[in-house]
Order: sequence, then C-alpha cells, then structure tokens
Amino acid sequence: MKEFLTQHLELVLAAAAVCVFAIAVVRLLRKAKRIDREGLVADAVVSGFRESYDSETHSRSYTTMVRFTDRDGVVRECPMAISSEIKYEVGQELRIKYLPGEYKMVREVKE
Repeated sequence: MKEFLTQHLELVLAAAAVCVFAIAVVRLLRKAKRIDREGLVADAVVSGFRESYDSETHSRSYTTMVRFTDRDGVVRECPMAISSEIKYEVGQELRIKYLPGEYKMVREVKE
C-alpha cells in the first residue's frame, strides 16, 4: 500500500511540474506577443551571453544579453526573449523592441 501511494505521489508531482512549466511557457509567449504588438523600437548592441545548463538533459542554452538606451535616456541591459544557440557576436548591432517599465526581456525586430 505504501508503494502504491508513493507511486501516485510521484505522478501527481510530475503532473504538477508539467503544469507549472506549461504555464511559464504560455506566459512567456504572451509577453513576447505583447512586445511585438506594443513595444518601442531601439538600437541595441549585443553585450554578452548568459549560459544555462540542464543537468537532466546535459544540454546548454544561451541567452543573448543586449544593451540599449530606453526612451528616458537610461542605459539598460536585458536578455533577448529566445534562448538557444549563440547566433550573435558581442558588439553586434541590432534593432530590438521593448516594453517601457518592463525590462525582463526584449525581442529582436523582424524586418
């Protein structure tokens, strides 16, 4: 009986983890769409990369960091919305969109 409860508890915890992950992905996608719709355009420079390592899948991902000046003249450093392989170089210039007052992520302008 104890094993039965333990197995079900693991399933419930796994389901809860999947739900939390799914909610986080949906929120990220909504934020990205909002930036695309309402964001202000600015010139930015790639300032570096933040590496993440997943010990379960033994994979690395990279978040591109960019530096730009917002509409109030404040220099900001923010992560790009998409984490993946490195496809930029430090010092590379690009156009981004950002939401004033919300500097947790920016998006590259797709032309």
